[in-house]
Amino acid sequence: MFHHVAIAAKNVKRSHRFYTEAMGFTLKKVVKRQTPVGGWTKHIFYDTGNGLFAIWDLTGIQGVVIEEGDWQGGIGNGLPYWVNHVAFDCHDIGGLEACKQRWLDHGYHVSEVKHEFIHSIYTRDPDGTLVEFTYDTQPLTEADEREAAELLADDTPAQVPDYEGVGHHSPHYQARKEREARE
Repeated sequence: MFHHVAIAAKNVKRSHRFYTEAMGFTLKKVVKRQTPVGGWTKHIFYDTGNGLFAIWDLTGIQGVVIEEGDWQGGIGNGLPYWVNHVAFDCHDIGGLEACKQRWLDHGYHVSEVKHEFIHSIYTRDPDGTLVEFTYDTQPLTEADEREAAELLADDTPAQVPDYEGVGHHSPHYQARKEREARE
């Protein structure tokens, strides 16, 4: 079990609005401290309803430890956006539908995928980090564990196609993008 996941936010105001309004998380704690290498940071913690999630405000180390144009927010590292992501448990189909509607209401497009053992929705935060709400649709069994061990050792190309998804477009997307452009 993890305590929290933390990612860097390029625009803290925009990210804070996303994680409180579009994700529905509650701001719980901010730790503002000097860093061991100079400057200062804020570590901003949110209650997800099932653990903590955090973003970093790196304003205080820009020009000291890092240069403003030399870094990107989120989890990005040159890989496709869907590789590194953060998934939050929404417990059941009712929770999934509520989260999907919240994202749409806040101007975020949503992708929905029914996987083998979970049902998920996805959007991207203001820094491009892929975020997911999901719930288990069936328990994992000993047969799944045996299959996992076999597939882990199998380096032949996959023959099963990717999951089909459904896209949900927010009618508020353009208004959100225009508001963010003014910030």
